[in-house]
Amino acid sequence: MADEVQRLLHYLAEHYTGREEAKDLERSSAGLEEHEIAVEQRRVMRREHQLADKLARAFERGLRRAYEASRAGGNAITLDDRKRDENEMAEALIHFLVGPGLAKSISRETEPMHYQYIISIDWDALARVARDAQVDLAALLEDR
Repeated sequence: MADEVQRLLHYLAEHYTGREEAKDLERSSAGLEEHEIAVEQRRVMRREHQLADKLARAFERGLRRAYEASRAGGNAITLDDRKRDENEMAEALIHFLVGPGLAKSISRETEPMHYQYIISIDWDALARVARDAQVDLAALLEDR
């Protein structure tokens, strides 16, 4: 299933997170030549793909944790940045789902400079994106 996770993350990078960064770069690139903007936009997309690869396992763990919570009747998961694995899951879910509007996140300070993130995923919206990415989200979530 790792391939399915990476396919979904790369799709999100191409169509959501990377695209938004590339647009922001274009808007704030006063004084740059068109070819310089294009070079920077390609760099942004490479960085997004690298981040997708780096966070794939954490994304999958967080997604499955959220799915299990939803199956148990919950609508959110809580992740604590003081725990390394939970911090990585929060980073992955927030970057690839909250940023594009496929999930919501609320943070609560637990101690100075440390937070708990309460993340709820819009499963219908994520399922639509997964279909567009040709990823079987149900199979990805059910596979063990």
